[in-house]
Amino acid sequence: MRNYLSTNPLLLGLVVGLIFGFVDLITTWLNPLQDDSVGALLGFYGPMFLVWSFVAFRAARNTGRLWSGVAAGMAVAFATFCVFVALNFLRVNLFLNQLAGRADRQNMLMRFRTSGSDDLRLFVNLDYIKGTPFKIGAATVFGTVLGILGGGLGWLTRRRPIGPA
Repeated sequence: MRNYLSTNPLLLGLVVGLIFGFVDLITTWLNPLQDDSVGALLGFYGPMFLVWSFVAFRAARNTGRLWSGVAAGMAVAFATFCVFVALNFLRVNLFLNQLAGRADRQNMLMRFRTSGSDDLRLFVNLDYIKGTPFKIGAATVFGTVLGILGGGLGWLTRRRPIGPA
Protein backbone atom coordinates (compact mmCIF):
# COMPACT_ATOMS: atom_id res chain seq x y z
CA MET A 1 0.00 0.00 0.00
CA ARG A 2 2.83 2.41 0.86
CA ASN A 3 4.40 2.06 -2.59
CA TYR A 4 1.01 2.54 -4.27
CA LEU A 5 0.40 5.66 -2.18
CA SER A 6 3.77 7.14 -3.13
CA THR A 7 3.19 6.54 -6.86
CA ASN A 8 -0.43 7.71 -7.00
CA PRO A 9 -0.66 11.52 -6.65
CA LEU A 10 -4.47 11.52 -6.45
CA LEU A 11 -4.53 9.06 -3.57
CA LEU A 12 -1.69 10.84 -1.84
CA GLY A 13 -3.57 14.13 -2.28
CA LEU A 14 -6.61 12.64 -0.58
CA VAL A 15 -4.45 11.60 2.37
CA VAL A 16 -2.76 15.02 2.52
CA GLY A 17 -6.17 16.70 2.39
CA LEU A 18 -7.40 14.55 5.26
CA ILE A 19 -4.34 15.32 7.36
CA PHE A 20 -4.44 19.07 6.80
CA GLY A 21 -8.23 19.16 7.10
CA PHE A 22 -8.16 17.43 10.46
CA VAL A 23 -5.28 19.61 11.66
CA ASP A 24 -7.41 22.63 10.71
CA LEU A 25 -10.37 21.19 12.63
CA ILE A 26 -8.27 20.48 15.73
CA THR A 27 -6.57 23.90 15.60
CA THR A 28 -9.94 25.62 15.38
CA TRP A 29 -11.31 23.50 18.23
CA LEU A 30 -8.33 24.43 20.43
CA ASN A 31 -8.24 28.12 19.49
CA PRO A 32 -11.24 29.23 17.40
CA LEU A 33 -10.43 32.94 17.65
CA GLN A 34 -6.88 32.66 16.26
CA ASP A 35 -6.61 35.02 13.31
CA ASP A 36 -5.15 33.94 9.99
CA SER A 37 -1.99 36.02 10.14
CA VAL A 38 0.61 35.73 7.39
CA GLY A 39 2.86 33.70 9.69
CA ALA A 40 0.06 31.35 10.68
CA LEU A 41 -0.93 30.82 7.03
CA LEU A 42 2.66 30.14 5.98
CA GLY A 43 3.10 27.75 8.89
CA PHE A 44 -0.04 25.88 7.87
CA TYR A 45 0.13 25.90 4.07
CA GLY A 46 3.92 25.84 3.72
CA PRO A 47 4.25 22.13 4.58
CA MET A 48 1.34 21.32 2.26
CA PHE A 49 3.08 23.10 -0.61
CA LEU A 50 6.34 21.33 0.19
CA VAL A 51 4.54 17.99 -0.08
CA TRP A 52 3.13 19.00 -3.46
CA SER A 53 6.59 20.06 -4.67
CA PHE A 54 8.16 16.84 -3.43
CA VAL A 55 5.52 14.71 -5.16
CA ALA A 56 6.26 16.54 -8.43
CA PHE A 57 10.02 16.25 -7.87
CA ARG A 58 9.80 12.53 -7.27
CA ALA A 59 7.52 11.87 -10.24
CA ALA A 60 9.77 13.75 -12.68
CA ARG A 61 12.92 12.24 -11.25
CA ASN A 62 11.58 8.68 -11.43
CA THR A 63 10.23 8.96 -14.98
CA GLY A 64 12.80 11.38 -16.38
CA ARG A 65 9.97 13.50 -17.81
CA LEU A 66 9.09 17.02 -16.68
CA TRP A 67 5.45 16.49 -17.66
CA SER A 68 5.16 13.70 -15.07
CA GLY A 69 6.12 16.17 -12.35
CA VAL A 70 3.70 18.81 -13.59
CA ALA A 71 0.84 16.29 -13.79
CA ALA A 72 1.68 14.93 -10.33
CA GLY A 73 1.72 18.45 -8.86
CA MET A 74 -1.65 19.21 -10.41
CA ALA A 75 -3.19 15.93 -9.28
CA VAL A 76 -1.95 16.05 -5.69
CA ALA A 77 -3.09 19.67 -5.32
CA PHE A 78 -6.52 19.00 -6.82
CA ALA A 79 -7.17 15.97 -4.61
CA THR A 80 -5.81 17.71 -1.52
CA PHE A 81 -8.12 20.65 -1.91
CA CYS A 82 -11.19 18.58 -2.76
CA VAL A 83 -10.88 16.93 0.65
CA PHE A 84 -9.58 20.00 2.46
CA VAL A 85 -12.47 22.19 1.27
CA ALA A 86 -14.97 19.55 2.39
CA LEU A 87 -13.40 19.38 5.85
CA ASN A 88 -13.21 23.18 5.97
CA PHE A 89 -16.93 23.26 5.21
CA LEU A 90 -17.46 20.95 8.19
CA ARG A 91 -15.20 23.17 10.33
CA VAL A 92 -17.17 26.30 9.50
CA ASN A 93 -20.43 24.59 10.40
CA LEU A 94 -19.16 23.08 13.63
CA PHE A 95 -17.57 26.31 14.85
CA LEU A 96 -19.77 28.93 13.17
CA ASN A 97 -20.57 30.87 16.35
CA GLN A 98 -16.94 30.96 17.49
CA LEU A 99 -15.59 31.82 14.03
CA ALA A 100 -18.03 34.73 13.75
CA GLY A 101 -16.04 36.42 16.53
CA ARG A 102 -12.77 36.37 14.58
CA ALA A 103 -11.45 39.66 13.24
CA ASP A 104 -10.80 38.13 9.80
CA ARG A 105 -14.48 37.12 9.50
CA GLN A 106 -15.89 40.63 9.97
CA ASN A 107 -16.16 41.20 6.21
CA MET A 108 -18.38 38.13 5.90
CA LEU A 109 -20.56 39.30 8.80
CA MET A 110 -20.89 42.73 7.20
CA ARG A 111 -21.94 41.11 3.91
CA PHE A 112 -24.44 38.98 5.84
CA ARG A 113 -25.99 42.04 7.50
CA THR A 114 -26.37 43.86 4.19
CA SER A 115 -27.67 40.77 2.35
CA GLY A 116 -31.08 40.80 3.96
CA SER A 117 -30.70 37.12 4.83
CA ASP A 118 -32.11 35.96 8.14
CA ASP A 119 -29.97 32.85 8.55
CA LEU A 120 -26.22 33.27 9.11
CA ARG A 121 -25.53 29.55 8.69
CA LEU A 122 -27.32 29.42 5.34
CA PHE A 123 -25.55 32.59 4.17
CA VAL A 124 -22.12 31.24 5.15
CA ASN A 125 -22.77 27.82 3.59
CA LEU A 126 -23.91 29.36 0.30
CA ASP A 127 -20.89 31.67 0.35
CA TYR A 128 -18.55 28.70 0.88
CA ILE A 129 -20.26 26.67 -1.83
CA LYS A 130 -19.94 29.57 -4.29
CA GLY A 131 -16.24 29.89 -3.49
CA THR A 132 -15.44 26.19 -3.72
CA PRO A 133 -14.72 25.97 -7.48
CA PHE A 134 -12.38 28.97 -7.24
CA LYS A 135 -10.53 27.51 -4.23
CA ILE A 136 -10.04 24.12 -5.88
CA GLY A 137 -9.11 25.77 -9.19
CA ALA A 138 -6.61 28.13 -7.56
CA ALA A 139 -5.05 25.26 -5.62
CA THR A 140 -4.75 23.22 -8.82
CA VAL A 141 -3.08 26.12 -10.62
CA PHE A 142 -0.72 26.57 -7.68
CA GLY A 143 -0.06 22.82 -7.72
CA THR A 144 0.79 23.16 -11.41
CA VAL A 145 3.32 25.90 -10.64
CA LEU A 146 4.82 23.79 -7.86
CA GLY A 147 4.76 20.85 -10.29
CA ILE A 148 6.82 22.88 -12.75
CA LEU A 149 9.29 23.92 -10.02
CA GLY A 150 9.54 20.59 -8.20
CA GLY A 151 9.23 18.60 -11.39
CA GLY A 152 11.88 20.74 -13.08
CA LEU A 153 14.29 20.09 -10.24
CA GLY A 154 13.43 16.38 -10.37
CA TRP A 155 13.95 16.30 -14.11
CA LEU A 156 17.34 18.03 -13.77
CA THR A 157 18.46 15.44 -11.22
CA ARG A 158 16.86 12.47 -12.98
CA ARG A 159 18.58 9.14 -13.06
CA ARG A 160 20.48 8.76 -16.30
CA PRO A 161 21.66 5.44 -17.64
CA ILE A 162 25.34 4.73 -17.18
CA GLY A 163 27.31 3.73 -20.22
CA PRO A 164 27.53 4.70 -23.87
CA ALA A 165 24.58 6.56 -25.29
